[in-house]
Order: sequence, then structure tokens, then C-alpha cells
Amino acid sequence: MKTRLDTLENKNYLLLALIGVVVVFLVANIANQEEFPIAEDLYMTDLLYMIFPGIVVVFGVMLVFRYRLRGNHGISWILFTLAIASWYVGEMTYEYDYGYDLENISTLTSDLFYIIGYPLFFGFTIFYLKPRKQIISKKMILISSLVSILFIIPSLYFTFNEEYQLDELTIFLYAIYPILDGVILIPSIIATFLFFRGQVNLLWSLILIATILFVIADTSYLVFSIEETYYPGHPVDILYVWSYILYAFGVLSHIRLYKKRSEQDEKLD
Repeated sequence: MKTRLDTLENKNYLLLALIGVVVVFLVANIANQEEFPIAEDLYMTDLLYMIFPGIVVVFGVMLVFRYRLRGNHGISWILFTLAIASWYVGEMTYEYDYGYDLENISTLTSDLFYIIGYPLFFGFTIFYLKPRKQIISKKMILISSLVSILFIIPSLYFTFNEEYQLDELTIFLYAIYPILDGVILIPSIIATFLFFRGQVNLLWSLILIATILFVIADTSYLVFSIEETYYPGHPVDILYVWSYILYAFGVLSHIRLYKKRSEQDEKLD
């Protein structure tokens, strides 16, 4: 009964958090937040990028200390925490008015941390799914790969479209993200198959939804950036913040599950 009530309460908090983000973005856009920056290049909606990724990192660190290097789960949570931490630094160093310049490394800082986070996150998914490798068929991998490829084609089309006249460095960086998104999307789609078979828990269902939202947000952001229609508080940012919220609740559910198992083990002892 307690577990059921806890789950219901978590769903209510999750729903409130998701709705709250939409409200903040609505208020920010109605109030025209660009006219009232909190600081230079910092706006009301940017505070959400400080709060929620930070919460995910804290929760991740808690699991790292609990699992340490024990087995695949221990390694997976280390990689997950490092990935979110890397993206967090990327968020903190992001600038709205940017221009890439190899002679000024600071213009590439946020992208470097964003990019570093992807292989770390992919490693997390691999180690987390590794114990389930016997139930992951070649057909699942093939379908997931094909869907992933189809998903990233539009992004690459926009990136290499000569109509937008992007410089070579910008094209290179813009092309990396769809490819990396496609890579992390593959295990997420595989996890979707397992979810419908009842092979993954609440943690993974939230994380796979968050990852899919993250990839959709990346694709949308790329298009808006190329078309130069992206601005502080753009609705596409809602998807990014939602992703971090879902990551946070997913990790929190695992922390509670770990705590519950520990309590049961103590009773058996």
C-alpha cells in the first residue's frame, strides 16, 4: 500500500513539475524576459537549467556512492552522473550570441562539454542494458538502428543545405549532434521494446522518455538555430528542461528502490 501511495505521489509531483515549467516559459514570454535580464546573458528561464540538471547530478552522485564500482550498475551510474555533469557545464557556459572561432577556444567550451556527455551517456545505457543482453535480439538492434538513422536524416539535411551558407566549422559542429543523438537513441528504442515486454522498471521508462525528448529537442534546436529563429525562452527549451526533470524522477525512483531493498535485506539479517 505504501509503495502504491508513494508512486501516486511521485506522479503528482512529476506532473506539477512539468506543468510548472510550461507556466514559467509562458510568463517569461508574455513578460518579454529579454527586456529584463537577471544578469548579462541570463534570463528567468535559464534558472531552470541551473536547478534541474544540478538535481540530477546530486541524485546521480548518491547512487554512485551506494553502488560504487560494484558490477554493471555501479559503472553505469558513474557514467550517467559524469554525462549529466558534462551537460550541466555545457548549459552553464552556453551563450546566446555565439560565433565559433578556433582561435578563441571559449566559443567552443559549451559544445565541447555537450559532446563529451554523449559517449558517457551511451556508455551508461550499454552497461545498464548489459545484464539484459540475452533478451535483446538482433531484430531489436536492427529496427532501432534504422529508426535512429531515419530520425537524424532531416537534421543532417538542414545542416548541409547550402541555402543557409554556414561556415565549415559550424557545419562540422552542427553535424555532430544529430549523429550523437542517433547513437544514444538506439539503446533508448531498444529499451522501449523491453518496456512494452515488462522487462524494465519505472527508472528506465522515465529515462528512455527523457532521452527521446532530448533528441527531439536537439533536432528542433538545430533547425531553429540554422534559421536564426531561436531566442531565450524558446518553447523548444521546455523539452530540454522536461528531459532533466524526467531524469531526476527516474533516478529518484531508483534511489528509493535501492533503499527499500536495503531495508528488506536488513530485516532478513
